[in-house]
Amino acid sequence: MTIEELKDSGAIYFEKITEGMQQYDNEIVRMNEYQAVDKFTELWEACGCKNVYVDFYYFTLPQEAREQIDSVLAYQEREYVHQMEHKEGQVLFPANEILFSICSRLNAAEMLFCTIYVTGEYPSTWWGNYNGEYIVFTKKEHI
Repeated sequence: MTIEELKDSGAIYFEKITEGMQQYDNEIVRMNEYQAVDKFTELWEACGCKNVYVDFYYFTLPQEAREQIDSVLAYQEREYVHQMEHKEGQVLFPANEILFSICSRLNAAEMLFCTIYVTGEYPSTWWGNYNGEYIVFTKKEHI
């Protein structure tokens, strides 16, 4: 999926966090990696296991950075990442439970911050941040 396709699907998307802070309502939600997996899975299931996407920049990183990230992942997660089909430079992927686990673990370890995009009737963007924080952006009428 491209960024343009993500935008066309109705996602809340912005390049810089300051843009998001100015354009959308936002709040900080603190979650550990297990709470984050549960929350993202709940959102995904509420959307019929579709309309949720993850930005995952792993494939744009140099090999040394990928190896550092691999060291944080469980064996099954590492194998999943290595087998993910992707195009050169691709960063957006349809969400699933194992990708939520991977992203939540990496956010908690502060190794690679991932963002979760929920599209559909009530779009939101969950921006991974330091200290177990996620900044949640919603359209003004939905917070």
